[in-house]
Amino acid sequence: MALERLLTGFRDFRTGYYREHLDLFEKLATEGQSPKILIIGCADARVDPGILTQTQPGDIFTVRNVAAMVPPAQYPPDTRHHGTSSAIEFAVRGLNVEHVVVLGHALCGGIGALVDGRDSIYASYDYLSTWTAIAQEVRDLAVAKLKGRSREEITRAVEQAAVLNSVSNLMGFRWIEEKVKAGTLALHAWWFNMTEGQLYAFNPATVTFEAVQGVSVEPAIVKGRALSDIAPEHFISAVAAREPAF
Repeated sequence: MALERLLTGFRDFRTGYYREHLDLFEKLATEGQSPKILIIGCADARVDPGILTQTQPGDIFTVRNVAAMVPPAQYPPDTRHHGTSSAIEFAVRGLNVEHVVVLGHALCGGIGALVDGRDSIYASYDYLSTWTAIAQEVRDLAVAKLKGRSREEITRAVEQAAVLNSVSNLMGFRWIEEKVKAGTLALHAWWFNMTEGQLYAFNPATVTFEAVQGVSVEPAIVKGRALSDIAPEHFISAVAAREPAF
């Protein structure tokens, strides 16, 4: 039944959307893609960047993995399989995107597994813990700083701090750092709360993720801004200093 739904959906796409936007698809086929935005999102089936942003084919270059994580840059490159890093490099160096957005979200299973550690129902999985360990230091810091707070609040703090950790890791790629310093690339830290349908963007000035109300938001990292302004540990300390959110 599930597969039939996909095939029915493709049939409807081909006879509907595809025909209605035939000029667009012909242009994409002949001229190639030229997106201005790279979105690094979670593989979670509930959080589709294209649907959330209501974009058309060709508008955004998308990388999706567990918990929307960016691994640290490795130099010199080795022979391992760097899928996420390769996609980021293609978007930044090959397509010359102007914005990179790391899009985390509420109720993230990958972050939940990271927070729960050995108590997670996914603890026996072969690859999950190795991947989410990208944000292990962030998780440990949040658990320590927010001791006594609810699991829900700790998990939310880790979800958001992990986004900042990924943005920090982006700056470890030399070709990203060069473009940011040249003013041709901006990095954004976003978090989507699906329970309320609200998008939040990190504001370095207030050290918080603030609800996006309009169509303009300040990047987390842009030319002239210090990387320390978005440090995950700085954010977690700010969360610990505030009254519990739940």
